[in-house]
Amino acid sequence: MNFVKTSIHFQKSSRMLTVKVPAFLLRGGLFVRIVVITGFILFLVQILSTSVYDGVLKHAFASRQKLNKELSQIQNMMDYISSASVDFFKAEKMLHAKFGLPLPDDASRNLSTGGHIEPEVQLLRKSSPVFERTAKMHEDVWRIFGKIQNNEKSFDALTKYIDQSRSVLRYIPSISPTAGRYASAFGPRIHPVTGEKGKMHQGIDIANDRWTPVYSPADGVVEISQLSSSFGNFIVLNHGNGFKTRYGHLQMSAVTPGQFIHRYQILGYMGNTGRSVGPHLHYEVWLNGVPVNPLPYILPNDYEVD
Repeated sequence: MNFVKTSIHFQKSSRMLTVKVPAFLLRGGLFVRIVVITGFILFLVQILSTSVYDGVLKHAFASRQKLNKELSQIQNMMDYISSASVDFFKAEKMLHAKFGLPLPDDASRNLSTGGHIEPEVQLLRKSSPVFERTAKMHEDVWRIFGKIQNNEKSFDALTKYIDQSRSVLRYIPSISPTAGRYASAFGPRIHPVTGEKGKMHQGIDIANDRWTPVYSPADGVVEISQLSSSFGNFIVLNHGNGFKTRYGHLQMSAVTPGQFIHRYQILGYMGNTGRSVGPHLHYEVWLNGVPVNPLPYILPNDYEVD
């Protein structure tokens, strides 16, 4: 093998190193330089690719965390809606029982989405936890929606019944027509003016100052508003469903016959007209043509049937 002597000079030094190298290395110098430059370029490409990959991976990880957070918030909301729907269905069932209506079918509420799932979709769901989670949430949403939609008729029936009941209750006396003390009860008594014993008192007397407002205890229509020899200024309200209420000894009437009256509307003012020994309201409740004790139709603490 042929060798070629070559010298290596050290920079800023008088020292010199003489070596012998194979002649073919010098002849292949251009190839070596090409290989070195190519390797350097590949090295730079590797570094750049690694940096870009790390950046993309970091961005993808941040996006994944954000997505997981948003999915968790949606899941919490769905859990709340599901829990609220369970409580709502329970309350609905209690209302059905309270009003004597047929109870809703619980089996109809436990709906499932079911159905065939394509193999490609199954593979994607198994390979992607995020897709699996969103698909499960989608099924839960439709399950809740199905429950509510399936019970729409039940809701409508209950709402209609309650509205009808409220409409009827508006016409049932349920509040005290005025403020004051109970001066005389319902039943036989000695008449305070005539002294007649065992005289049936067909209502109750509520005493207070003259001009104390008198209110309607329920919705109704004014049947009578006139002056009576015994009751003085006298009013009769017809509430329908067999209910009528009567008011006597008013100082003044504030309504006219045929007028529609709402609960809490002023009918007149307490007075001492007719056969009376002091300012008070004589109040009667009639049901199907028979006077009944008004006290059961006065709820305590200003409550009302509504």
